[in-house]
Order: sequence, then C-alpha cells, then structure tokens
Amino acid sequence: MPDDNPDDVIVARGGSLMEAQTGHEMVGLQIESGVCFGFNRTAYRIWQLVEQPISLERLCRVLSDEFAVDPSVCLLDVHALIDELARDGLVILSCRS
Repeated sequence: MPDDNPDDVIVARGGSLMEAQTGHEMVGLQIESGVCFGFNRTAYRIWQLVEQPISLERLCRVLSDEFAVDPSVCLLDVHALIDELARDGLVILSCRS
C-alpha cells in the first residue's frame, strides 16, 4: 500500500469475483484464477464499502463507528487486509491527486 496519508489512499474493487453471501460472511470465486476466498463479517463489510472507490481514511472511519473499534487499531487491521486483497488482485490502490 502506498505510504501516503490514509486520506489520500483510494481503495476500489479491482477484479471480478463471483460472490455468495452466507449470513454476515461471504465466499467468492475469482473467475480468472479459480481461487476461492472466504470473507468474515468485517472483511465482507469492507468488500461492500469498496464497491465504489473510497479513501482509506473514510473506510476506517465507517468501520470504527460500526464496529466500535479504536481508529488507530482499525487502520492497522484494515491496512493489512487491503494489502492482502491488493496482492490477490481484488482491490486497486491509488493516490488521490
């Protein structure tokens, strides 16, 4: 992930994923690679929020409010997940210009 200010990092979905919701969780199949992904409740909520491009700062603010988590802890956890999703081609990271 770019080492920029979280307000400047934009996160958006980057690949096609065939999705199936299972309660508050989701499973997804990346058609191109045939890889299956499992999203817990928090990861699924993040996936919903990045359907439209969103700043990392805004993403963490929404999650901190919804899950009653400290914003600095949220940023660290979301940063790790977003990096993983980016490596798998599921999200694209860009910098606000």
